[in-house]
Amino acid sequence: MKRAHDLLLTQMNNYLASYIEYLNVKIKNNEMKRFFIGVALLGILSACDNNSDDKATVSFSLTDAPSLQGYQALNVDVQGIEYAVDSGEFVSLPITPAIVNLMDLTNGKDTLLGNVELEAGQRVSQVRLILGDNNTLVLADGTEKNIKTPSAQTSGLKINIQSDVNATSGYKVMIDFDAEKSVVAKGNGTYSLKPVLRGYIVANTSKVFGYISPSKVPYRLMAIKGTDTIQTVSDTLLNNYFMLHGLISGTYDIKFLNSKDSVCKTLTQEVHGGTNVDLGTVEIAQ
Repeated sequence: MKRAHDLLLTQMNNYLASYIEYLNVKIKNNEMKRFFIGVALLGILSACDNNSDDKATVSFSLTDAPSLQGYQALNVDVQGIEYAVDSGEFVSLPITPAIVNLMDLTNGKDTLLGNVELEAGQRVSQVRLILGDNNTLVLADGTEKNIKTPSAQTSGLKINIQSDVNATSGYKVMIDFDAEKSVVAKGNGTYSLKPVLRGYIVANTSKVFGYISPSKVPYRLMAIKGTDTIQTVSDTLLNNYFMLHGLISGTYDIKFLNSKDSVCKTLTQEVHGGTNVDLGTVEIAQ
């Protein structure tokens, strides 16, 4: 980008020199000559200012998927976020620490964690999510449990950011927190939190969504392409609605699994990055 900017300035300088020579020949009045030269200089200075401060606003958001366990709430203590640009050093993102209920962030909903200004063209390649100790789980019967996070993960869990996009303007980094996999039930009635996370740049990704019939039976969905697997759970409170998000271009096997993790149906779906796919109502035989 800097090389293109320098080339533009060189071309503009050459144009200015030619224009001044033209004015010397055509305009004999010195006052008029100074006026036109001043206008030309102002134009070039304005162009320089506009091209020397190319910035892009990058936002960081958090989302989740529904859970088959029927949790009423999973409150995570978000204390900090760090990001790395183009595989460089980690930098702290200015955020306000907050308790976030992941169960409020399902079916395409997300919450903004913070923004940062980067040089246009820079791409966030990794993110580190830092959690505190004030994490709680509310079970289906309303019982609240404190959940501990291993100390190695409170110092920050590193997430590689998937992207098929050239970052030439502002963009959104999505952190997908899989609550279903992250909560681990222990035999003594306690729970621990071992975050399962993925991250991607939203631009040029797709959503695959629809409904499942019967509407009162929840299913786990898996979109599989090669070694990549994206999962969600249908939401019986929303007529068994489901949404798989963050899919890049390719052919996916979309599997529907019941509560026993048996595959009940498989669909093959072509996805073109940036174009969402509505599957309508998917019928599953009982």
